[in-house]
Amino acid sequence: MVKLINEPIQVYEPVKNKIRAFIWRKRLYSVIEIIGWWREASSWWDNEPLRFFIRVQASNYSQGTYELCRIEKQWYMHRVLD
Repeated sequence: MVKLINEPIQVYEPVKNKIRAFIWRKRLYSVIEIIGWWREASSWWDNEPLRFFIRVQASNYSQGTYELCRIEKQWYMHRVLD
């Protein structure tokens, strides 16, 4: 099951595009593995920014799969995958 979230998050990336952790709903999640990443085209003619997605395996008290999205400089929790 997939839950669409779209909430702002804070991401820690000591090296570009190498996310180590993120904070979502006041909880720190440690990234165990980056599963994949991709970019989605935007309607550039309407001045929409490019969207960058990263799917990660992360843990807080239990492990889960999360899809994070970056739009310009802001990160979002896009989806939670069960």
